[in-house]
Amino acid sequence: MCIDSQMLSAYLDGELPEPYKTQVEEHLEHCPACRKHLCDMKDLDERIKAASFSDEILLRNKDKIFSLLDKKYFEKGKKISFLRRRLEVSVPSLVTAAAAVVFIFIGGFMFFGTSSDQTKDILPSFAMQADSSNVHYVSDNDGLENYTLEEILQYLDSKGYNVDISIKGLQPLETEPAQN
Repeated sequence: MCIDSQMLSAYLDGELPEPYKTQVEEHLEHCPACRKHLCDMKDLDERIKAASFSDEILLRNKDKIFSLLDKKYFEKGKKISFLRRRLEVSVPSLVTAAAAVVFIFIGGFMFFGTSSDQTKDILPSFAMQADSSNVHYVSDNDGLENYTLEEILQYLDSKGYNVDISIKGLQPLETEPAQN
C-alpha cells in the first residue's frame, strides 16, 4: 500500500513527526512509485520557488505594476458604481414616486386638518412657561473668588483631599506712607 500525497507533502516540508517519518523513509526505500511521486513533488516545489518573485524585484517594479492596475481597472472613462451595478430609474417611475409623496402629504393635512386641537394630537407640546421659579442662572452661584484660601483648603480637607501648597515668591504689598 502506497503513501498518500498529503503525508508525502508533510514529509517533504519536514512537518511529519518522528514515528511516521521513519515509516515513510522505510517505505520509500522499497517503493519506486512513491519515490517517483516524491521526486515529482520536489521538482514542483523547486519550480514554484524559482518562479516566485522576491521582494526586491517587486519593489523595483512597484510603479510599473500600479500603473498597469490603474490602466486596466481605473480608467477615466470607467465609473465605479454602487455594488458594481448601475442604478437606472426611468422618468415615469420617478414622476410616479414624486406624485405619491405629494399625495401622502396632502392627504395627511386633509385627514388631520390644520386646527390647533388636531395638531396637539399629532405633535407633542410643552405647557411649561419660563419664569423665575423654574429658570436658574449659573452666575447666581458663588464662585471661588468669594472664599478665602483657608476656607477652600478646609473644604478640600473635609472631602479627603491632600493639598500641598508651595509659594514661589512673595512681593510685599505697597502701602502708602503714613501722613502726619
